[in-house]
Amino acid sequence: MFAYRRTTRECSVNQLNPRLRKAFEEYFIEHRMGSLAEEAQRCCETISDRENPGRLDGLLTGNPDSIDYLGLILTDKFLLWGRSGDRSGTKVFAADLKDVKVKSYKSRFSGERGIKIDAFLPEFKERAKGNLALGPEPAAQMFCEAAIKSAEQAKPPPSIRRIPWLPWRKD
Repeated sequence: MFAYRRTTRECSVNQLNPRLRKAFEEYFIEHRMGSLAEEAQRCCETISDRENPGRLDGLLTGNPDSIDYLGLILTDKFLLWGRSGDRSGTKVFAADLKDVKVKSYKSRFSGERGIKIDAFLPEFKERAKGNLALGPEPAAQMFCEAAIKSAEQAKPPPSIRRIPWLPWRKD
């Protein structure tokens, strides 16, 4: 298990790491989602800096990124996240807010915050679950709260199922 020093900041999409910003822009164009700058309601970036990378650790666990950038963007319809590492490259994912379950968590040990996501990802044609680790800063908490609220508001209200033969039915 790797130890990371994470810092999260709220920012505009233009202030994201250049590789992440470019990947988000390409994703928006490819999926015909409009203009990234116009559609983004909230944006934050987390920089994860790996602590104490030893040579033996690299031999046993592969060659993980020593620095990792995580960008999160919230639009009125989608939650998008992208990750860019110095060795692993850059990848962007999106989930429709109507179909995503979002929960926040806070680590008891490190104080870090994060988002637990359970969503259908069109790229994989199946549901995916995972955690996105954020830093302990207030920007992380504000983004988590906004994502949870947006996901709840995007879901349609549950329909009331009526059973016709029940005596208390009023039609």
